Amino acid sequence: MKKLQIFLILPLLFSINAYSQDLEGRKIVNADLNLLILKNNGDAVSQFNTTLLYGKIKPNNTYLSYGFKLGFTHNLENQPSMFALGPAIETGKFVKLVDKLYLSPYLGGSVQGVSIDGFGVNLSGYAIPIRFLYDFSNHFMLSASFGSASMNLNLNSQYTIFSLNGSLTNNSGIGVFYSL
Repeated sequence: MKKLQIFLILPLLFSINAYSQDLEGRKIVNADLNLLILKNNGDAVSQFNTTLLYGKIKPNNTYLSYGFKLGFTHNLENQPSMFALGPAIETGKFVKLVDKLYLSPYLGGSVQGVSIDGFGVNLSGYAIPIRFLYDFSNHFMLSASFGSASMNLNLNSQYTIFSLNGSLTNNSGIGVFYSL
């Protein structure tokens, strides 16, 4: 009976291993764009943030990507605007669930120089434990995530802001993940 079980399990293990290697060596480009326009009692604020990352999937189905983060916040009521630019990094892992569907938790962060009434520094980090990616074509993957944690520290000559956030909400802002 044990020989039969081993005989049946062995091909399954080889097939799982073979399927999990189909992302190895692919280059990835990940872009994120956030736009917020808020108007409340005559106060109008617009905020724009974008991140562009480039990396490569390693043989163990992990990736490390580097890039930059750019942010701009503008208060339309004669208040100073904030401009932020700096390097960003992200790492994650692809775990194959079924054909073309992956679980891909990831974490990352950035350091930005901030210009608002003088110079400052913004440090940020984030972790997303549950992200699903569906490989719907040879180069594009659809993504949806659930739950997140983030930390942000903003230092300036006039103020220091520290925020720690956690969420279990569905962040199903469907995104596109491009691989070369």
